[in-house]
Amino acid sequence: MPEPVIALASILPGAAASVAALAMARRPPSIRPLLDRADEALVAERRTQARRRLALAIARAGWRETPERLIVLTFALATGLTALGLATAPLAGGQTAASLAVIGALAGAVAVWFALHRAASERRKRLVRELAPLLELFVLELGGGGSALSALGSVTMQIEGELAAEIRRLLIASQVSGSATFESRLRAYGDLLRIAPLGSLATILTASREYGTGVTQGVRALAADLRRQQRRELIAHSRRALNHVLFPAAIGVLLPFLAILLFPAVSSLQANLR
Repeated sequence: MPEPVIALASILPGAAASVAALAMARRPPSIRPLLDRADEALVAERRTQARRRLALAIARAGWRETPERLIVLTFALATGLTALGLATAPLAGGQTAASLAVIGALAGAVAVWFALHRAASERRKRLVRELAPLLELFVLELGGGGSALSALGSVTMQIEGELAAEIRRLLIASQVSGSATFESRLRAYGDLLRIAPLGSLATILTASREYGTGVTQGVRALAADLRRQQRRELIAHSRRALNHVLFPAAIGVLLPFLAILLFPAVSSLQANLR
């Protein structure tokens, strides 16, 4: 074997070993970019979920606002109250002004949250109150014959109110070819507003459409349950109102009456003690 070949044969194993050692000594590729992308995806998902929850709360309240505009309004209110708290620094001192600024920032966010949830609660109560007479008229309309949906459409055309307008809108939207049925739309609307009787009405209508069962008895029972619930709420409200009246009456009427009755006895006792 020639000497150049022998030299090359001796050099190649050493070079291969060196390359292998360098390859093994290289740092593994960093997974930090992958983790950063995963964190960004998680943050974006959480942000989307928060926006969806806020949009649902706004829809329950019936406000014509977007989540972004409501957030801007909350930030503006909190900023204004914070500035108002800081403006008291020349009069109340720096520490007190800082405390008032923090309280103002929290009060702005809490005020918007409270107004949103109160509007949703008041709207739900109002729609539940509108549902009972609508169902009673629906039962009367069913007695004249015709399908349940046509009777419901006729009732919603004759009465006014937010609930009647929403049901009429759902009926019109369900007539579009290839769209969801009225029952599924009504059930979704009831779930959105957390009004269980709307889901019960959707179940009654679905059973009538699929199995041919009667609608009148179920709707009449549902309307009677709503009336009983409203009666219980009215009795509880009247009791609370009576309790609210009794305490001021006791302070404003009973105490002066007792003072008038006890005045002679107190005067005589005071004269004897002298």
